[in-house]
Amino acid sequence: MKTIAENTNRKHKIAVITNGWSSEFLSMALEGVREEAQKDLSDLFVFVTFNLSGGSPGQSKNQMQIMDLIRPEEYDGIILFANTFNIPEEHALARKLIGKHNLPVISTELKIPGAAMVGTGNYQGVYDLACHLIEEHGVKSVVYVSGYAGNEESNIRRQALEDALSAHGLSLTDTMPGDFGFYRSSIQTAQWIEDKKPIPDAFVCANDHMALAVISTLHKHGIEVPGDCLVTGFDQIYEAKVSYPLLATVSRPWKEMGATAFRELIRQIDDPNPDFEKIYDSRFIPSESCGCEADETARDVRLDKMRNHYAESNETTMVDFFFQEIRVAMAQTGSKEEFHETAEQTLGKRHFFGRNYCICTEPQFFELNEDSEPIVSTGFSSEMDVLFERRDGEPAPLRTFPLAELYPGYHQEEGRSNVYIFSPMNSSDMLIGYLALKNSPEILYDSRFKRWINNMESLLITIRQYIFAQQVNRKLREIYMTDFLTGMHNRTGCENVLYARISSEKAAGHEMLLLFADINCMKEINDGYGHLNGDLAIKATAQALRHSLPDDWLFGRYGGDELIAVGRNDSSRTIEDYRRDFSAALKKIVDRLKISFHLSASLGAYIIAPDNTGTISDYIRIADASMYEEKQKAHEAIRRMMGKPLPQ
Repeated sequence: MKTIAENTNRKHKIAVITNGWSSEFLSMALEGVREEAQKDLSDLFVFVTFNLSGGSPGQSKNQMQIMDLIRPEEYDGIILFANTFNIPEEHALARKLIGKHNLPVISTELKIPGAAMVGTGNYQGVYDLACHLIEEHGVKSVVYVSGYAGNEESNIRRQALEDALSAHGLSLTDTMPGDFGFYRSSIQTAQWIEDKKPIPDAFVCANDHMALAVISTLHKHGIEVPGDCLVTGFDQIYEAKVSYPLLATVSRPWKEMGATAFRELIRQIDDPNPDFEKIYDSRFIPSESCGCEADETARDVRLDKMRNHYAESNETTMVDFFFQEIRVAMAQTGSKEEFHETAEQTLGKRHFFGRNYCICTEPQFFELNEDSEPIVSTGFSSEMDVLFERRDGEPAPLRTFPLAELYPGYHQEEGRSNVYIFSPMNSSDMLIGYLALKNSPEILYDSRFKRWINNMESLLITIRQYIFAQQVNRKLREIYMTDFLTGMHNRTGCENVLYARISSEKAAGHEMLLLFADINCMKEINDGYGHLNGDLAIKATAQALRHSLPDDWLFGRYGGDELIAVGRNDSSRTIEDYRRDFSAALKKIVDRLKISFHLSASLGAYIIAPDNTGTISDYIRIADASMYEEKQKAHEAIRRMMGKPLPQ
């Protein structure tokens, strides 16, 4: 059998899949995996969801999309922290990965068909705990606070409790469902008391969260632990180590289990054995909540927590204040480019997610579709935006990157083992993107990590809504100032947009030219050929004016058949040059459209000097007067051509 160092065709990349709510488990199990990965010089890619049982289907669906980033063929194997999974979709993903790819897979705590398993025994620790309660504290009545109905770990712990009771001639008094959750257990305990059910000698809980909930609720109702009732937990989470009373619980060697999972995974690259199982015994830890004295180390941990309580509480509050501040600072961000610029001045100075992290968003996240509706992503795009990045503590440029890289710019670093963590960013009905961390797993272990992500999600959605509101307002403003017939600015647009251009160009010292076009004999066209042809005459004249002038000019329909155009004055050209080009453009359009009536227009002009203080109405009046003679000649020519007098 080959050793780790002798394995050939190694990619030195391991995928780890977990639910992030089990931060206490991750802080130990992932550290065990990490230490072994460092010895092996392998990179870890940790894919984290924050699914909760009973969460909305849309939220769960968007959370699960982070798993679409996993390309099994790019890894040596996969470690499933299966005991952290909270929803059926997470378990279904595990079965899919095992069934479709010929890769070694190690599951923790739960046996999954086709995968090897490393776990801890649930039975022995609870059996020893129950014997201790009975033999040392004289417990006779026991209520079991269970996990989810049908959960294997919860059932094994219950069985160990019943077996210990039976061995001492006792039986389980009752079961109270807690579903592994603090709030559910609080509600159930309060209901137990309100229903005036007898308080047992001990509540034995399937995990620490439920045990802490039971202690808190009993205290609120005047029932003290351990004086009036004993309470025990399972898992020895951090909160159990700093509570009052200190929680009697069962510990599991999670760090050692993580290390074993990595070593066995590497071994199975060349020697697959999905039937492999390694089970570590759990161990009962007596403490204050079961009526025992806590050891000195445990008391010191609690005192240290008390000393640091204000600092930690203040830090959490300051983080919330910080996100409120940057939400105000970014409240009028008009684009992702502006977001990045502002983020450099705000997020760039903070280390919430470590010195190396990226906020990766869908390219369409800040865009509207043709119907002015937000574009909702149904999955990750092949190209993603790096909306914000800290690289070695410094902000990095806004850019796009191929999704296949996962972490922007990823490459394996010779002689190093790196940890990359990927967590989805979404709302209940929308995929935003994902957060990617490099070499900051301790951030994942912090119970506030999800809170920080929620703050970032809320910030991005707020900015997105503002950008969309601005885009819609601009479109409404454009509609409000646009003439539907010609597509040019209407009179309001002329008085705002065109005049604003004239003012800005004058301020920059540029001479401007305003051209004023008026269709000849417009009334006769309407009377003789109908208003539809009158509209056609206006549209054709507007097109001719556009086609005869540079692209950077602005155009407007000032009213009726009166059209204007403004742009920088070209001193090398005369008004006759503009009239000639305009007439030629109009003739081409008339010929192309086969217009049956005579169509011509007169063109006046006014040169606006930088120091001119007139209004746009002043400029139009002067330009209109300048074409009076041309218009009179045009009317006379039309009379002669049609052989009958026409009004002037």
